[in-house]
Amino acid sequence: MSEVDSHCHILPKIDDGPADENISIAIANLLLEMGVKTVVATPHVISDVYPNTTEKILEAVEKTNALFQRVGLPLDVLAGAEYYVEKNLLDRIETDDLVAWGDARYVMFESPEEQEPMLLEDVVFNLKTAGYTPVLAHAERYRFLQQNPQRILDLRRLGVKFQINHPSFHLPKISRRGELARCLYIKGYADLLGTDIHRATSHDRVLASKGDRRLFARLNFR
Repeated sequence: MSEVDSHCHILPKIDDGPADENISIAIANLLLEMGVKTVVATPHVISDVYPNTTEKILEAVEKTNALFQRVGLPLDVLAGAEYYVEKNLLDRIETDDLVAWGDARYVMFESPEEQEPMLLEDVVFNLKTAGYTPVLAHAERYRFLQQNPQRILDLRRLGVKFQINHPSFHLPKISRRGELARCLYIKGYADLLGTDIHRATSHDRVLASKGDRRLFARLNFR
């Protein structure tokens, strides 16, 4: 399969990503420079901040694909989401109101970075029971995993896949995020790769220039 960015905020005016279509186009061009051919749009879904509905996300993906085709950008956008671990997510699982992608029906979720939420295992169990594959977004960020490797093993046993942010591999050795990203990759626990780009900044372009296209080909949808 062509290189896939499994975590990207490329949809305009839907969360804290691009403020307009021009920035979405700039992000698309940056991804194409990195060798990415397919991107999973993963807008935030947080009930009291970004209460995005399934319908709104699907409509935004359709419009963005049409935009890229109109301007001649060969980038395919798939519909996804980045759900926050909260009661609202449990409700969405119960009503089967989720945006999933891939044959494995991946559903991506995030949590607070400093402290593991009490609902985390409930979310994972309910997703698995409903036939989805739970994916923890930017797994290298979480302090409760950095400080407690046993929780990594626990989540793996529960069936959680880990998505790693591509820029984290380029962080210095003293960075806990960088250290955990490389550790997860070495142990074979890095399942999906994403950029987590929100805007096409100069910083994003520097990181893109360091990108290893082989990582995208090797990790995604395996």
